Amino acid sequence: MKLLKPLILVGCLALLSTSCKKAIEKKVQDLVMDAITHGEWIVEQYFEGTNNLSSQFLDYRFKFNEDGTLTGTANSSSTDGTWKPNVTDYTITADFPTAVDPLKKLNGLWKIKDSDWDYVKAEMQTTDGTRLLILRKK
Repeated sequence: MKLLKPLILVGCLALLSTSCKKAIEKKVQDLVMDAITHGEWIVEQYFEGTNNLSSQFLDYRFKFNEDGTLTGTANSSSTDGTWKPNVTDYTITADFPTAVDPLKKLNGLWKIKDSDWDYVKAEMQTTDGTRLLILRKK
């Protein structure tokens, strides 16, 4: 009986720590979603290797929605897409299925390298090299 009490205590502590970890992960995910989905974003910089193609995105504004939809708007013309964050892997997958250049350049899995409430720096590895994307909240 003396051995059973410590085992029960350790088991309870293990359950609590697992529950706390899940609660913390959920809170972090909620904060990230809130930061991304409130406001519009612009492409501050976009590079393919050493080629600076940022000017191709000058007129675009992006709106990320909580339901996983995404809209890119330039000059009153909108293109719909989807996005999916992965807080654990620090990635975002974007897909504009009917897009043409420059929006189709954003399709794929982006690895978050740095971020803040109004700033995201992400990279994507392609067969042609590395793409760099810096988004800024407007």
